[in-house]
Amino acid sequence: MLRWHRLIATILLPLLIYVIATGLGIEAWDVQALVRHAPPSDMNLQLQRQHINGTPNYVVVSVPDYVAPALPADTDYAGQIERAAALGRAALPGEPLKLVELRGMNGRLAGHVAMGDHQLIFDLASGARLPSSALPPPQPVGETGAERATFKYFHAFRFLPFQFAAISGLAGMALAGLVLTGLLQYVRLYAARRRMKRNQPFWSVGRQWRDLHRWVAIVAALPLAWLAVTGFALSVDNVAIAVRMMASSPPAPAANAPGHMPPPPPAFFGDFSKPMRDAELPAMTDATLAAFHAQYPGMGIRVLRLRYFAGYAQGVIIAADEATSQLVFNTRTGARMSMTEPGYPDVGFPTGWEGHQYLKKLHRGDAFGLTGRWLDLAGGLGGLFLTISGAVMVIERSRQRRKTRR
Repeated sequence: MLRWHRLIATILLPLLIYVIATGLGIEAWDVQALVRHAPPSDMNLQLQRQHINGTPNYVVVSVPDYVAPALPADTDYAGQIERAAALGRAALPGEPLKLVELRGMNGRLAGHVAMGDHQLIFDLASGARLPSSALPPPQPVGETGAERATFKYFHAFRFLPFQFAAISGLAGMALAGLVLTGLLQYVRLYAARRRMKRNQPFWSVGRQWRDLHRWVAIVAALPLAWLAVTGFALSVDNVAIAVRMMASSPPAPAANAPGHMPPPPPAFFGDFSKPMRDAELPAMTDATLAAFHAQYPGMGIRVLRLRYFAGYAQGVIIAADEATSQLVFNTRTGARMSMTEPGYPDVGFPTGWEGHQYLKKLHRGDAFGLTGRWLDLAGGLGGLFLTISGAVMVIERSRQRRKTRR
C-alpha cells in the first residue's frame, strides 16, 4: 500500500495541489459570503445560487425575491392574475400570453406578463405600465464578475479546450486512491502497534513532517474521501454533457482555442412555453394555491407565476421562507414537480438537472447547511496540508536516496 500511495502522490502531486487549492478558493468565498450575511446582490452569493432552481428558461426566483416581503394575506390572487393578463393583452393585442405573475414592488402589487417575446410589468392598483427596469432581473449567466468565478474558472480547467473536462475526474480518482491507500497503510501499522500494546492512535516516530502528515490524515480522511467521491461523480456528469455538446455542435473555427465551449443545448435557453387562455387562469391559480397551502400551511407567498413548460400547466410559487424556495406545482394534478420530469428538455446530464444540482450541493457541503460547508472547508485545508507535507517528505526521501546513490 505504501508503494502505491507514494507512486500516486509522486506522479499526480502537482495536479492535486492545484485542484485542492482552487477548490478551497471557491469554498472560502462561499463561506465568507454566508457568514457575513452578504446581500442578495453580492455576485459571489448569486453565483452560489446560479443554477440551483433550474436552467435559465426554467428558473423564476430572482435577486430581489430573497428580501421581498410576503404578499398581503388578503390578496385576491385569481382576480389580480386576471387583471394582469388583461393589461398585457390591452398593451399588446394579438400577442400570445406566455406567463402571468404577481409580485410585490415597493409596497405595491405588480403584474408581470410575457406577451410573445415581450416582457411587461404593471402597477395593478393604477394599471400603469412600469419601466422595464422594474422587471425581475435574470440570474447571472456564465462565471464572471466575482472572485468565486475566477477560482471556478481555474478549478474546472476552463482555460483549456473543452475536451479536457475529464481532468478534474482524474484528480478525484487520484485523491480517492491516496485516501484509500493511506488508510490501509495506517490500519496495517496501527494493528501492528496494538499487538505490541501500543494503543495510542496519534503516535510519533520523531520525524516532524511524517508525524504531522499522519495525524492530519487521520482527522481529514473522511471529508477528503467525501470530496473525492462527490467530485468524481460531478466530473462524470460534466464529461457526459461535454461529449454530448461537442457531438451535437458543428465545428467552429475556434474549436481548439483555450476555454472554447460549444454553445449550450437549446434545453438551457429554448422557449418551451405555450400560450395560455384567459379562461384557464382562475383554475390554474386555485389549484396552485390549494396545493401550496396543503403542503406548506401558514407559509407566505412572495411571487406567484402561471405558465406552461414543456407541455405541463404549472403554478410557480416563491415562498416566503428562509431559503426563498422555488416551488413548482402541476396545476392539473396538484403534484409538486421537480426540475427533472418526463417530457422536459434533455439538459445532457446523466443524472438530470435535479440530480446534478444535488451532486453539487453534496460536493460543496451545503446539503448539510453551514456545518457541511465548514467541514468541506476543513477537509480542503487538510488535503492541502497533506499534499504539501507529502511533497516535503518526497523531497526529503529523494535526497536521502541520492546520498546513498539510489
